[in-house]
Amino acid sequence: MKNRIIFTFIFVSSFLLQSSEIKDVRELNKIHSSPFSDSYIVTFNGSSKGFSLDKIKIDKPKEKILKKIRFLTDEDIYAIKVFGKENKFLYTLGIGNPFYASYQHIGFEDRDFMGGPVTSAKIEIAIPLHVEPTSFIISKRDIGGKFKDIQEISIE
Repeated sequence: MKNRIIFTFIFVSSFLLQSSEIKDVRELNKIHSSPFSDSYIVTFNGSSKGFSLDKIKIDKPKEKILKKIRFLTDEDIYAIKVFGKENKFLYTLGIGNPFYASYQHIGFEDRDFMGGPVTSAKIEIAIPLHVEPTSFIISKRDIGGKFKDIQEISIE
């Protein structure tokens, strides 16, 4: 019985010492922007010919932008991969299908179609300032459901 108590005490004390060291060393950074702090607001222009970087500004993101930003889902047709320093992959954001406009207001519920194709789109994403993006890759889902990189855009 004595050995069990000693063993338990040693095990618990070593765990407590290690866990406090881990808390001090590791710093967690969010990868989603907050409406209360400045972020990089990156604007892309897209068309059937390709995508281009329109502008990057530092500002507090509007709620409209934050609602659209999400990690990749099965519903996304297009995605933006974010790369940082030394071309390090950071994460992928799903942007849905920017070339399909959906009806957003009351009165169209009885229609067969709830939207239609558009030829161009303006895409805005918000990235926290600590991420410091250096390039982006635009990807599109193919018929088989896999994403294929279609264009790389570097920040100059």
